[in-house]
Amino acid sequence: MNRKRILIIDNDIVDLARVSRILEAEGYEVFSHARTYSATELARQLRPDLILLDVSRRDLTGEKLFAVLRSGDETRSIPVVFSSSDGEEALRASAKRFGARGYVVKQSAALLRLCVAQVLGVEIRDRELETCQPIRAEDAPW
Repeated sequence: MNRKRILIIDNDIVDLARVSRILEAEGYEVFSHARTYSATELARQLRPDLILLDVSRRDLTGEKLFAVLRSGDETRSIPVVFSSSDGEEALRASAKRFGARGYVVKQSAALLRLCVAQVLGVEIRDRELETCQPIRAEDAPW
Protein backbone atom coordinates (compact mmCIF):
# COMPACT_ATOMS: atom_id res chain seq x y z
CA MET A 1 0.00 0.00 0.00
CA ASN A 2 1.25 3.47 -0.88
CA ARG A 3 0.91 5.61 2.23
CA LYS A 4 -0.22 9.22 1.86
CA ARG A 5 2.45 11.76 2.80
CA ILE A 6 1.61 14.73 5.01
CA LEU A 7 3.86 17.68 5.77
CA ILE A 8 2.98 19.54 8.97
CA ILE A 9 4.35 23.07 9.23
CA ASP A 10 3.95 24.49 12.73
CA ASN A 11 6.30 26.51 14.93
CA ASP A 12 4.91 24.93 18.12
CA ILE A 13 6.91 21.74 18.69
CA VAL A 14 4.33 20.39 21.15
CA ASP A 15 1.60 20.69 18.52
CA LEU A 16 3.92 19.19 15.90
CA ALA A 17 4.50 16.12 18.05
CA ARG A 18 0.81 15.72 19.00
CA VAL A 19 -0.50 16.07 15.45
CA SER A 20 2.23 13.80 14.09
CA ARG A 21 1.25 11.05 16.55
CA ILE A 22 -2.44 11.36 15.64
CA LEU A 23 -1.81 11.18 11.88
CA GLU A 24 0.82 8.43 12.10
CA ALA A 25 -1.69 6.35 14.05
CA GLU A 26 -4.01 6.74 11.05
CA GLY A 27 -1.35 5.23 8.80
CA TYR A 28 -0.03 8.37 7.11
CA GLU A 29 3.65 9.04 6.47
CA VAL A 30 4.18 12.27 8.41
CA PHE A 31 6.93 14.87 8.15
CA SER A 32 7.15 17.71 10.68
CA HIS A 33 8.76 21.08 10.12
CA ALA A 34 9.00 24.03 12.51
CA ARG A 35 10.91 26.58 10.42
CA THR A 36 9.00 28.80 8.03
CA TYR A 37 11.67 29.94 5.63
CA SER A 38 12.82 26.46 4.58
CA ALA A 39 9.31 25.00 4.44
CA THR A 40 8.77 25.65 0.74
CA GLU A 41 12.02 23.90 -0.17
CA LEU A 42 11.05 20.91 1.95
CA ALA A 43 7.62 20.80 0.30
CA ARG A 44 9.30 20.77 -3.13
CA GLN A 45 11.59 17.92 -2.08
CA LEU A 46 8.95 15.78 -0.34
CA ARG A 47 6.02 16.41 -2.68
CA PRO A 48 3.52 15.56 0.05
CA ASP A 49 -0.09 14.66 -0.67
CA LEU A 50 -1.20 17.30 1.85
CA ILE A 51 0.28 20.18 3.84
CA LEU A 52 -1.17 20.98 7.26
CA LEU A 53 -0.19 24.61 7.81
CA ASP A 54 -0.38 26.53 11.08
CA VAL A 55 -1.53 30.03 10.13
CA SER A 56 -0.72 31.59 13.53
CA ARG A 57 3.00 32.04 13.05
CA ARG A 58 5.36 34.55 14.63
CA ASP A 59 7.72 35.14 11.72
CA LEU A 60 5.90 34.70 8.41
CA THR A 61 2.14 34.29 8.58
CA GLY A 62 0.63 31.08 7.33
CA GLU A 63 -1.34 33.02 4.74
CA LYS A 64 1.88 34.49 3.30
CA LEU A 65 3.57 31.07 3.33
CA PHE A 66 0.49 29.67 1.57
CA ALA A 67 0.87 32.35 -1.14
CA VAL A 68 4.53 31.35 -1.60
CA LEU A 69 3.53 27.69 -1.91
CA ARG A 70 0.87 28.61 -4.50
CA SER A 71 3.39 30.58 -6.56
CA GLY A 72 5.76 27.62 -7.06
CA ASP A 73 5.27 25.20 -9.93
CA GLU A 74 6.16 22.15 -7.80
CA THR A 75 3.95 23.11 -4.84
CA ARG A 76 0.98 24.86 -6.48
CA SER A 77 -1.24 21.79 -6.65
CA ILE A 78 -0.53 20.36 -3.18
CA PRO A 79 -3.71 20.60 -1.08
CA VAL A 80 -3.25 22.77 2.01
CA VAL A 81 -5.33 22.65 5.19
CA PHE A 82 -5.04 25.61 7.55
CA SER A 83 -4.77 24.93 11.28
CA SER A 84 -4.80 27.25 14.25
CA SER A 85 -5.66 27.41 17.91
CA ASP A 86 -7.30 30.78 17.33
CA GLY A 87 -11.04 31.09 16.89
CA GLU A 88 -12.82 28.91 14.35
CA GLU A 89 -14.60 31.82 12.66
CA ALA A 90 -11.35 33.62 11.84
CA LEU A 91 -9.76 30.37 10.68
CA ARG A 92 -12.72 29.54 8.42
CA ALA A 93 -12.67 33.05 6.91
CA SER A 94 -8.93 32.85 6.29
CA ALA A 95 -9.18 29.42 4.63
CA LYS A 96 -11.99 30.63 2.40
CA ARG A 97 -10.30 33.92 1.50
CA PHE A 98 -7.02 32.26 0.52
CA GLY A 99 -8.47 29.13 -1.08
CA ALA A 100 -7.18 26.48 1.31
CA ARG A 101 -8.75 23.02 0.90
CA GLY A 102 -9.90 23.01 4.51
CA TYR A 103 -9.27 24.15 8.04
CA VAL A 104 -9.09 22.54 11.44
CA VAL A 105 -8.94 23.95 14.95
CA LYS A 106 -5.93 22.38 16.68
CA GLN A 107 -7.71 21.16 19.80
CA SER A 108 -9.86 18.59 18.02
CA ALA A 109 -8.15 15.31 17.17
CA ALA A 110 -11.38 13.88 15.73
CA LEU A 111 -11.91 16.80 13.38
CA LEU A 112 -8.25 16.69 12.35
CA ARG A 113 -8.59 13.03 11.38
CA LEU A 114 -11.85 13.71 9.53
CA CYS A 115 -10.60 16.77 7.64
CA VAL A 116 -7.38 15.08 6.51
CA ALA A 117 -9.25 11.96 5.37
CA GLN A 118 -11.77 14.01 3.42
CA VAL A 119 -9.17 16.18 1.66
CA LEU A 120 -7.06 13.15 0.75
CA GLY A 121 -10.06 11.07 -0.31
CA VAL A 122 -9.19 8.37 2.21
CA GLU A 123 -11.88 6.11 3.60
CA ILE A 124 -12.70 7.02 7.17
CA ARG A 125 -11.84 4.05 9.38
CA ASP A 126 -13.88 5.16 12.36
CA ARG A 127 -17.55 5.61 11.49
CA GLU A 128 -17.97 7.83 14.59
CA LEU A 129 -15.99 10.50 12.76
CA GLU A 130 -18.66 10.90 10.13
CA THR A 131 -20.77 12.74 12.67
CA CYS A 132 -18.05 13.98 15.02
CA GLN A 133 -18.35 17.02 17.21
CA PRO A 134 -15.45 19.14 18.42
CA ILE A 135 -13.77 17.81 21.54
CA ARG A 136 -13.48 20.27 24.39
CA ALA A 137 -9.88 20.89 25.38
CA GLU A 138 -10.44 19.53 28.89
CA ASP A 139 -11.80 16.25 27.46
CA ALA A 140 -9.01 15.75 24.90
CA PRO A 141 -6.75 12.72 25.33
CA TRP A 142 -3.50 14.66 24.87
